[in-house]
Amino acid sequence: MEFTFDEYGRLLDSLIEDGYSFTDYERMPSRGQVILRHDVDWSPEKALRMARMEADRDVQSTYFFLVTTPFYNVHARDIRETIAEIEALGHDVGLHFSTHEYWREEPLESDLLRRIDGERKTLDSVVDDLTETIAFHIPPEWTLDRSFNGFVNSYEPRFFSAVTYLGDSGQRWRSGHPFEGGIPERMQLLTHPGLWGDEDATFEERLEQQQKRRFEAVRGFLASEFLSEGGD
Repeated sequence: MEFTFDEYGRLLDSLIEDGYSFTDYERMPSRGQVILRHDVDWSPEKALRMARMEADRDVQSTYFFLVTTPFYNVHARDIRETIAEIEALGHDVGLHFSTHEYWREEPLESDLLRRIDGERKTLDSVVDDLTETIAFHIPPEWTLDRSFNGFVNSYEPRFFSAVTYLGDSGQRWRSGHPFEGGIPERMQLLTHPGLWGDEDATFEERLEQQQKRRFEAVRGFLASEFLSEGGD
């Protein structure tokens, strides 16, 4: 399967043609339902492009944003506007939480909740209606197939082991195409928008492209803020 936006459009169309309806994390998906999820690791811009493609097809999904990443700042105006448009298109927005920023081993649940609460407050300041669901970034084993007090975990059994879980992490589907071998009865389908583009590319090429984009963004910021006439 090519990781192109055209191919993603065909994937959405195949879900619609197969009679799927789209739902959120309010409850376990029913038969014929799919939770469509996006972890925004690298590229809010590509996330917005996917969100527009989905809205054009009356498809609703959930976008999870990091607040601990060098790739984007949720408080920056362009990212705030991107998140606002994603919400305006009818999608949900939630926290993509990286345990690796704080711990190497499983923490006390009280410490986990404290850190999540802090990051949720940060994201909530730029989101109109933040979902209670958390998506763990590169999830450690102790976060999988588990429910927590205080938030909904996208890896709870009702969303993970009790349904078909399909993800494109590292551009490695379980097979050549996510539906090769049959259409699941109910599922959670995860994509990472940064892995997709106008043309197909490897995981390493995508990361290199993203590094260049961020370098250009930083260079532009430095030029406008500190090198322009009249700057302090």
